[in-house]
Amino acid sequence: MKPILYFFLYTCSSLLFSQNSVIVEYAQISETTYIKSNTKSILHANNDIAKQSHFKPQLNQEYEHGASINENGEISIIEKPEESDINWFINQNKNEILKSVSKGNVQQIIYDSNLKYDWEITNEVDSIGNYQVVKAITHFRGRTFIAWFAPEIPIGFGPWKLYGLPGLILRMYDEDQKFNWIVTKINLNVELTESDLNPVIQDDASKMTYEEAIGLSKELRNEKTKIRNTKLGGRGNSFKTVHHREEDLERKYEWEEN
Repeated sequence: MKPILYFFLYTCSSLLFSQNSVIVEYAQISETTYIKSNTKSILHANNDIAKQSHFKPQLNQEYEHGASINENGEISIIEKPEESDINWFINQNKNEILKSVSKGNVQQIIYDSNLKYDWEITNEVDSIGNYQVVKAITHFRGRTFIAWFAPEIPIGFGPWKLYGLPGLILRMYDEDQKFNWIVTKINLNVELTESDLNPVIQDDASKMTYEEAIGLSKELRNEKTKIRNTKLGGRGNSFKTVHHREEDLERKYEWEEN
C-alpha cells in the first residue's frame, strides 16, 4: 500500500506541475570487478513516450580518451566522445523499448518487449537537489534496483530501461551499487511533439527481437575468438573469451526461465 506521505506529495505535485515534457541528462558509473566506465544519456519524455540518446563521455575539455590503470589494478575506460548513434524509444502503453543503432547508412532496430516491473513504493523519503524523492524497489533480469523518484515531476521515466513510477527517477542503482545513475541536468520548460519522440525507421533497416540480438552478440564474440586463435595458430598459444554473466547489468532473461 502506498504511504500517506507519498500520496500527499503526488497529489500536490500533480496540481503544481504545469509542463508535460522534460529533458533530463543522466550520468552513469559502472564499476565491475576489473573495469570502471562512465557514460552519459539524455532523456526526452512526456507522460507516455520517451527517447533516450546514449553518448560516449569526454574525460576533460581536451577530449582525452583511452584506458588507465590505478595502483590497485583497476582499469578505467574513457571512450572517445562522438555524436550519439544509439537511441532508445520507450512506449509505456505498449510496454516496449525500441533500440535504434546506426552505423553510416546502416540501421539496426531491436525490439525489447513485454518488460515486467513490479515496483514496491516504500515510505522512505529523501531529497536530491531541490526535489523531494521517494524510494522504490524492483527486481529486473536478475538484479534488484533501487530508484528514487520525484512525485513533483509526474513523468514516469528514468535512466536505462526502468520506468512506470509516478514520478521522474532522479537516482537509481542496483543493490550491489555496481551500476549507478544520477541526474545531472533537468529542463522542465520544454515542448516536445510526438515526432520528437518517435523513431524514424529506414525501409531497409535490419529488425530483430532482443532475444535474437543477444544470441547474435554471443555468436560475434565466438567468431572474434576464432579469428584471434587463427592468427595465433602455430605458436602454441590460444585465446579464450570469458564472459561473466554475474558482471552484466542484465544477469538473467525471461526467455531463459521457460
